[in-house]
This record gives sequence, C-alpha cells and structure tokens, in this order.
Amino acid sequence: MLFTDRPIASGMDVDVRCYGEVAAAVGEREMSLTLDADATLGDVVAKLGVGERAFSGGLVVMVNGRHAGAEDGLEDGDTVALSQAPMRE
Repeated sequence: MLFTDRPIASGMDVDVRCYGEVAAAVGEREMSLTLDADATLGDVVAKLGVGERAFSGGLVVMVNGRHAGAEDGLEDGDTVALSQAPMRE
C-alpha cells in the first residue's frame, strides 16, 4: 500500500437556490449538487445550463451571501444563489 502527503481528492456538496427567471429556466428553486473537489462557480452555472441564457439585466451569482465570479472556488456546504440582475431604466 502506498501513502502520500497529498490528500485524496473527493467531491463536495453545495446547495443551490434559484430565483426569478433563473428558477423558471432551471425548473427548480432549490437543489443540492455534488461536484468535484476543485469545482468553481462557473462549473455550477454550466451544469445548470444557465450561463448561455440571456436573462433580463444579466445573471447575479452569490456564494454564502457574497457576490462571486465564475472562477471562484467552492467549498463543501457552500450555498450558491442565482438570479437575474434587476433591470435598469
């Protein structure tokens, strides 16, 4: 048996909450996703298929109540919120 100093990569679970047009596009308001340990917020958006859609005002993405970008990493137990941005006049 070999032992290394590197941790074994495992998956993580994140909760996803969708609002407004995003919830309608995804078909659910709340769900849990199991992702690879090195997953980013962009992976969540891609997995849900909402990154290529045009939402009125654009897409707002938050992790644990803070704005986040597609390249931001995630941790086990994070809560991701997705909604369309408020429309500007």
